[in-house]
Amino acid sequence: MKCLASMGLSVGLPFRGVLPATLQEKILVAAAQMRAQSSVRRRSFIRVQAQCSVDCQVSEDRRRFLLNYVQKVEPQIMEQFAEHAPAQVVDAMRTTISNMVGVLPPHLFDVTVSTVGESLAQLMFSVIMTGYLFRNAQYRLELQRSMDDADGSTLPPVSESAATPAASPLWDGFAEGSQLTKVQGEVLRWHNEHGTTSVPAADYISMLENEVAALRKQVMMRQYQGTTSNELLDYLKCLDTKALGQLTACAGEDIMEAMNAFIHRLLGSSDDEELRRIPSQSNAVELARLLFWLMCVGYGLRTLEVRFDMEQSMMLEERDGGLGYLPP
Repeated sequence: MKCLASMGLSVGLPFRGVLPATLQEKILVAAAQMRAQSSVRRRSFIRVQAQCSVDCQVSEDRRRFLLNYVQKVEPQIMEQFAEHAPAQVVDAMRTTISNMVGVLPPHLFDVTVSTVGESLAQLMFSVIMTGYLFRNAQYRLELQRSMDDADGSTLPPVSESAATPAASPLWDGFAEGSQLTKVQGEVLRWHNEHGTTSVPAADYISMLENEVAALRKQVMMRQYQGTTSNELLDYLKCLDTKALGQLTACAGEDIMEAMNAFIHRLLGSSDDEELRRIPSQSNAVELARLLFWLMCVGYGLRTLEVRFDMEQSMMLEERDGGLGYLPP
């Protein structure tokens, strides 16, 4: 293998720890079934393409769009993902990976994992599909949160004690806000581009009060999040086999092709016979980075898939004067 000569994985390494064993098995089985059905779905996909020139062009555009992504995406996406993705998604991925490869400190233990390329490719597909599944689950949670907000409820459901100002360590005993009576004068501030700038004292006090209120809310949210479990993993644990399968059932043939193309890019080969013969070996740190990269790409593929379909829907709406079609 060209790109992963030092990467490897034990064939029987499961999702252990955070996810229940039954959920781990369901995810892996769903991914394996998706991979096995790929050739059948490809034939059906070709027949559908031949029936409609417009849909054929849209499908081909989306296919090229997704393939371009997996051919160009670099490891730097992991840092960007960790910075911008929802915290519960990043935590779910990292915790799952930690329970897959182990949590022994690398500076004390040298853990080496070995396998052959074919087994590594199978697990890589399962992991990238897990990232796709996480994105769909996150979409559902975001939709539920929006519906709850529309109903007037507040998310997350902070307890009454945590919702009071006194629950914050920044609380000084005073109520929020103040009455600015007979406040006069100006405050001089230094602007990096415009130099010295004068601000009315009353406006400056109001700005400081808003900043303090925002800091108090952030502290309370961190306190709340520190005492709760991961919402995304809790949601997945509650799903039965059928509902869990629906989170990956929407993956089209172009998604399957893009996932396989990314795996072949990393392995440096798409020849199954060659992969069966080539050994692969890595340490736990390298393996964890590989699995996190795969999850990020799977998550990103679902995001791009939905974005592409939404853009096409808006184009159809402009062209036809109708509502177009909704993304999956």
